[in-house]
Amino acid sequence: MKKIFILLSIMTSVQLLANEVIKLEKSVIKNNSRPSNYSLIPKEQKNTFVITQEKIRERNYKNVEDVLRDAPGVVVQNTAFGPRIDMRGSGEKALSRVKVLVDGISINPTEETMASLPINSIPIETIKKIEIIPGGGATLYGIGSVGGVVSITTNSNATKNNFFMDLNYASFENRNFGFAGGYNLTDKLYVNYGFNYLSSEDYREHEEKENKIFLLGFDYKINDKNRFRFQTRQSNSKHDGSNQLAKEELLKNRKAPGLNMDLDTKDRSNTFDYEYRPTENLTLAATLYEQKQDRDISTESIDDIKIIASNRKYTWFKEEMSFYDVKSIMNAKFEENKHGLKLKGKFDYKKGELIFGYDYQSSTNKRKSHVQSETLKTYNTGYMDAVLDQANRLPVINLVDINLRKKSHGVYAFNKFELNDKVDLTTGIRVEKTEYSGHRTNGPNTMPFVDPKVNKIETDEKLTNYAGEAGLLYKYSDTGRLFTRYERGFVTPFANQLTDKIHDTSLKNPDAGFIIPPVVNVASIYVANGLKSEKTDTLEVGFRDYLLGSMISTSFFVTDTTDEITLISSGVTNPAVNRWKFRNIGKTRRMGIELEAEQKFDKFEFSQSLTFINAKVLKSNDEARIYKGDRVPMVPRIKATLGLKYNFTDKLSGILTYTYLSKQETRELRENEELDKEDKIIKHSIPGYGVVDAGLIYKPDRYSNIKIGAKNLLNKKYNLRETSLEALPGPERNYYLELNVRF
Repeated sequence: MKKIFILLSIMTSVQLLANEVIKLEKSVIKNNSRPSNYSLIPKEQKNTFVITQEKIRERNYKNVEDVLRDAPGVVVQNTAFGPRIDMRGSGEKALSRVKVLVDGISINPTEETMASLPINSIPIETIKKIEIIPGGGATLYGIGSVGGVVSITTNSNATKNNFFMDLNYASFENRNFGFAGGYNLTDKLYVNYGFNYLSSEDYREHEEKENKIFLLGFDYKINDKNRFRFQTRQSNSKHDGSNQLAKEELLKNRKAPGLNMDLDTKDRSNTFDYEYRPTENLTLAATLYEQKQDRDISTESIDDIKIIASNRKYTWFKEEMSFYDVKSIMNAKFEENKHGLKLKGKFDYKKGELIFGYDYQSSTNKRKSHVQSETLKTYNTGYMDAVLDQANRLPVINLVDINLRKKSHGVYAFNKFELNDKVDLTTGIRVEKTEYSGHRTNGPNTMPFVDPKVNKIETDEKLTNYAGEAGLLYKYSDTGRLFTRYERGFVTPFANQLTDKIHDTSLKNPDAGFIIPPVVNVASIYVANGLKSEKTDTLEVGFRDYLLGSMISTSFFVTDTTDEITLISSGVTNPAVNRWKFRNIGKTRRMGIELEAEQKFDKFEFSQSLTFINAKVLKSNDEARIYKGDRVPMVPRIKATLGLKYNFTDKLSGILTYTYLSKQETRELRENEELDKEDKIIKHSIPGYGVVDAGLIYKPDRYSNIKIGAKNLLNKKYNLRETSLEALPGPERNYYLELNVRF
């Protein structure tokens, strides 16, 4: 709480210092006139933070992930398979509660185990702006927008010829080169393109990554009533990295690598948009899209394997066999295919506008993995070492074959009505049907003393959900806006969330005898869990205005979620050993405040943001050890940013930024000492941290600039992700040098 008061004091002090030189035309308050971008999304009736192309290009951002780490109200979660974006306390379910759009099309994956959010498959040079929309909009955006929406707009339909190039060199042998541009071949045909290449040795020892991104598209205006656009994007990413490291090892050497983990990811995206304007006040649009992600994964792990052989029904006698430090290798292939159709219409009438549409998406997730340990031979009985007989000297082999499908159909209508010159009323409704099908097969799995076993579970479910909203916008002055809105939303489960992977305590032995059947700590089985969709109710009040020479926006919100989906996992990286359960928490509540402010006076430019969220459980889930009053897992209470830019001369500027993230709580499954019982659940707190970045920008002429600076200037030691057992360290102080050219 002390940190909150300090940050509020800084924000207030800066506002009092600011004079009236802020120019209204540089405000990010949006006006009604905007060129068509095929999305037909209306002006937001709430606070929206816009990161302009100019802001992106004055910082040393290599990709979208870097931009969002500094953005107000956005938390970037680091996972073994890629970044996730959290807003408004979405926590561990960020992939299903925060929607990321590129030119109006969602790029969110439809499963969360090995999929990633491909935000780094967009060339940073091609981005025109990024809009941060807290609280989203279930009517227009559908499932996955309860926490918010991040809308990325590229230069796919710019009107002027343009070109931009950057060349970057940084610590850890980081080399980054990219360019983007657009050209009007005729007065009707605009072509855009982009390329980005990144190569780095990364912060930890013996790690390397390489990423290549290509983008190409065109926008063709047939006549005043018809136009169409095509965009294709491809990304090839290779990361020769390593897993999280035991915390005691990190204390000795933060750069020490973990066990091998290699990722080879290919992302493909194609989008076709068509727009037809039969009259001045009616616009119709259609979008066809397809997205594909292929990923090859190879990783290692070292685990202890314990086998207890006992006929528990008839005797107390048991034989324990502990195999220590057993090395396993997993090779897996993941494939996600999505295709969809969007039909949209916008009708402008005298007092407002009506938007209506239909959304369809079909996704297929396939995964095959093979995990094999070294051959088990020598074990410890608790008092001596022993050796397995020749017949039982086997490796532990785990095979997984998954093919899951999810289809959704949604229809919606959204209306904005001008009650008078100062007050607008908005209403909306959406109906969405979701179908799940497919299977998940585990086996045949082999291990000593155990019959090869195949476990297959079929998925066949259907869900129907409804969303709606109502809001008021009051324009009390030329620059001031006051709004309030209520939204009823929903979050449907991913297909893979409909099953749990739990400890298998019902193994069989191929032989008859006195000490059967065995119990094995690494044996798992898939079971259906009967997961429900989440239902959300959000009430929000906010305003945006110029006060005391400062642009300031504030939002207060309360979101109640019924049947919130939560994940409880083992907290280890190895997918073969890792177990999990998905459960519905009875009810949760997120209350929060979002503050943003900007000032400019003389040679100084200031920016501040503060997001405070209190996310608590209202109704408990005893099985998950989540009780009334507990904090929702993986939700930091505070995200704060402070920014300062000082213009020494017209050509030389200095930039200083501070980003703070408070602590988070997790829940993990832990092996029960009594192996024939289910795993235990423990809690763990991840510490908060703050990072300072500093840099200089020199502009020798109007076409170029040179940037030099340091990230994590104060050399803060923090972890990008961690469990109670392992952690992945964030980079310490590092430096960069960058050249930009644009025409």
